[in-house]
Amino acid sequence: MVTEFFASTWLLWVLLSVGGMLFWLGRDSQYFNYVFNRFSLALLTLLLVSGIVFGLMEVLPGDCAEKYIAYKNTQGETITQADIDAERARMGLDQPLSVRWVNWVTDLTLRGDMGFSCSKRQSVNLALGERFWMSFMFCMAALLFSYLIAVPFGILSAFTINKTWTDKNPQHTRAERLINSVGMSIQKVLDLLLRMISYLGLALPNFLLALSIILLYVFAGEPMPTGLYSDEWRNVPWFGDNGFSWGKLDDFIGHIWLPIFVIGWSATALQLQTVRALIVDESNKLYVDAARARGVDGVSLWAGYPVRHSISPLVNSIGFDYTRVFNDLPIVAVVIGLTDAAALLIEALSMTNDQELAAAILFLVALVVISMNFFTDVILAAIDPRVRKSVLGNG
Repeated sequence: MVTEFFASTWLLWVLLSVGGMLFWLGRDSQYFNYVFNRFSLALLTLLLVSGIVFGLMEVLPGDCAEKYIAYKNTQGETITQADIDAERARMGLDQPLSVRWVNWVTDLTLRGDMGFSCSKRQSVNLALGERFWMSFMFCMAALLFSYLIAVPFGILSAFTINKTWTDKNPQHTRAERLINSVGMSIQKVLDLLLRMISYLGLALPNFLLALSIILLYVFAGEPMPTGLYSDEWRNVPWFGDNGFSWGKLDDFIGHIWLPIFVIGWSATALQLQTVRALIVDESNKLYVDAARARGVDGVSLWAGYPVRHSISPLVNSIGFDYTRVFNDLPIVAVVIGLTDAAALLIEALSMTNDQELAAAILFLVALVVISMNFFTDVILAAIDPRVRKSVLGNG
């Protein structure tokens, strides 16, 4: 009996255990007190988000009962208003919004149950299955792609933004000036190309980029890299009689790059602009001039001062970057033919009016963003002296 009780309320006990541990550690530590406050604020924010999301789903015209009855009507059955009311009562849609929200939050808090999908006729947890993790993987891979490109090239762009095209230092020999001029010109050309790419990434819609790539494959007579697998490998198990299916992995890699590249395109363009602006702003501050006056120059100056101090704002914006990337994913998923949570969200909002499924997806996105913000705040408070001083005082 006790085991069943804990099994049915496992998530609540996990949250209480983490909160209790942080509260206990925070009695003697200013840092853990800050972590406990951020943890409590994150939970309250999630509660507020759940109410907003659930309320917005109520604004949508119609509900699952009407959709289901309309489907039965197309099968030749005679439907009356009493049938619609009975279906609403069966689904619990006849209850007030506040009651349904409290029930949904209670089930979610106690055991992680996100409700029942009336369009899929199964639990939302089962309907989402691996789809949410697929969307999460797409977004994180796109963010990793954007950071790997934007951070080093953003630093390079900031380093060359005020440089000239040629070396005019009279203390250098003619050969040194020639070699330096060639290198500086290459850097300036690369900087101009990066700016053009970043502006194009901000101006070109992601779905148009996806369509353009697909059309290039069509014109080249190659199979389109839509979906996650080709028809040949779609139903092949990952592990068969001969062990791991390397052919399916190769086919998967040949398809997975497209959504990652497309949704990471605009994120990369924006991060390029952000990194360059942060570093240029830091490089114009007095402490950089003071370091330069002490004889610090070149890579040591840039890596030790403006670049180092520009990383914290970038890390702290990971959650917001995830939101921006996920916002681009639904339309890209429709164009490419993916079956992830983003495509399921479009279906739930525009076709089936599956309110609990749509609310669960939006809530999970908010959960990821809030969790990322929580962890980045905690990590930065631990490793960045400026953040630690601002939130902990002298602790």
